[in-house]
Amino acid sequence: MQAFTAVGRITDEIPYQASMTPDFHPWRREVSFIKATETPIRDLIESLNFIKDKKYWGYPFRRGLFEVQEADFIVIANAMNIHIDRS
Repeated sequence: MQAFTAVGRITDEIPYQASMTPDFHPWRREVSFIKATETPIRDLIESLNFIKDKKYWGYPFRRGLFEVQEADFIVIANAMNIHIDRS
């Protein structure tokens, strides 16, 4: 099952390069994870605007890290039982 399993808030200002091996230095962001309930992606496909082609819904996830607009985040957060504090 493909599912949303975690939600986090970016807590740094700029990406940084980590050193995994002598030849592998991926870019990273600092993230503060939020307690959430795993939820199936398929249940939300029709409601998410960042999925432009619903038939090929997995394509946006190939990018790894990408920004989700507020309306889509609220859909996902509600499905994952996340309370959103806007303060």
